[in-house]
Amino acid sequence: MTKKKPTTVKDWEKVCENLRAALHAMIDEEAKMKKQIDKLEDQLVMSHGVIKYLEMKLERTNSV
Repeated sequence: MTKKKPTTVKDWEKVCENLRAALHAMIDEEAKMKKQIDKLEDQLVMSHGVIKYLEMKLERTNSV
């Protein structure tokens, strides 16, 4: 499907508005993804701590 190029100012304004909306949607999505990554990093750190704690408990029970 081939679209013709915009020829009027109004057509170009519409193109620019669509691009602006797409850009803002991508920026919003990126912000959401960064928040999710931060949450996952926190969970990873907590999981690591729990694993180290459990390993330490196992070592103590096995040493007796």
